[in-house]
Amino acid sequence: MDLKINFLLIIVWHAFLVDVECLSTTKQIYDAIFTGYDNGLRPVCGGATLVNLSIGVAVRQLIDLDEPNQVMKINLWIRLKWNDCLLQWRPSEFNNTEYIAVPISRIWTPDLTLYDSLTTEMYGMDKYRALVYSDGSIHYNFPTLVEVICQIDVTSFPFDTQICSLIFGSWVYHGLQVDIQPRKSPIDLSSMKSNVEWLIPKIEVERHVVTYGCCPEPYPDVTFNIHIERKPAYYVTNIIIPSIMITSIGVLCFFLPVESGEKASLVIMITLAMSVFQLLVADKLPPSAEATPWIMFFFNFILGMSAITTTIQVVVINIYYRGEKQIPEWIKKGIIVPLCLMMFVKIPGNPSSTCCNEENVWDLVKDVEESTNTELWKCLSVVIDRLGILIFSITLISGCFIVYSVK
Repeated sequence: MDLKINFLLIIVWHAFLVDVECLSTTKQIYDAIFTGYDNGLRPVCGGATLVNLSIGVAVRQLIDLDEPNQVMKINLWIRLKWNDCLLQWRPSEFNNTEYIAVPISRIWTPDLTLYDSLTTEMYGMDKYRALVYSDGSIHYNFPTLVEVICQIDVTSFPFDTQICSLIFGSWVYHGLQVDIQPRKSPIDLSSMKSNVEWLIPKIEVERHVVTYGCCPEPYPDVTFNIHIERKPAYYVTNIIIPSIMITSIGVLCFFLPVESGEKASLVIMITLAMSVFQLLVADKLPPSAEATPWIMFFFNFILGMSAITTTIQVVVINIYYRGEKQIPEWIKKGIIVPLCLMMFVKIPGNPSSTCCNEENVWDLVKDVEESTNTELWKCLSVVIDRLGILIFSITLISGCFIVYSVK
């Protein structure tokens, strides 16, 4: 038992000595490289004037895409690497120590700026520790939460894909002083958490060199184009399918008898329901005059059809209750008889047969002339209802096909 205790004490003491030695070595390196070091000066040595900066990003989570305000909020891990020739040492002189961790505030850092950002500074840029290697290379990884302007195109809503750009560059140093490049593996999506509404299928990286009007020197930047794809299931289930079902119910108003008194009311209720759906969609979209979503064309198309259907129902009700008011002969011969033939409606005064048989047309005209005005007005209202069914169905199918093709 005593041997075991002694053995454990030896291990603990050895570990303590190792920690002390490591701490002592780190302190020696720290004192050696930071003696006379000024973190406000750009590190240039041996006639070299350029500092090479490489950047990569790992997406942690897309927090929000505010479409009305056209703002993207995203959580990132920024990965930076550059070389500071003033922070070098020989590992053999310091117990073969290859790197140390130092507060980022102690060393020179490039003034990395996120263009189109809504905040004045990049959170986390000066909060963490950097790894300084013996050859002077510095690796600095830090998490941050950024909000940037993102131009929204809602033409294909809710089956749309947005592209939001993160443009990183130096604000003070031009391309002859600090050259920014993407890393060999600049994009990492392996640790990304999912968003309930959006999906990030890919990110593309580009490097640009821009000359601005203020300065003759070139200013390089690295742009990460984030492709954001909407998950349409919510809108399909709660808006598109219900609106199609409600629109399809509109055809039932042509089958309701006039005596029910609900023909026009049904169409008006459908119009109000579609207006509510339209307002729900409009509330999610930015007020843009450049792009109109195809779904808004669909809603406007349905509202237009509802208006026409309401007009037809008003005409049908008006004709149905005209009673014994005299019908002009041209309506009897030129409208009632031909439409009865086309719409398979029975001729008043000839109830035993429909107008689609081979009976002589002049006999049908004679039957019409012998019918009462009330019967003829009611017959005309039925014919117009049947004609409305045909027009409504063809227009609805054609409109849906056109909207789907545009999408």
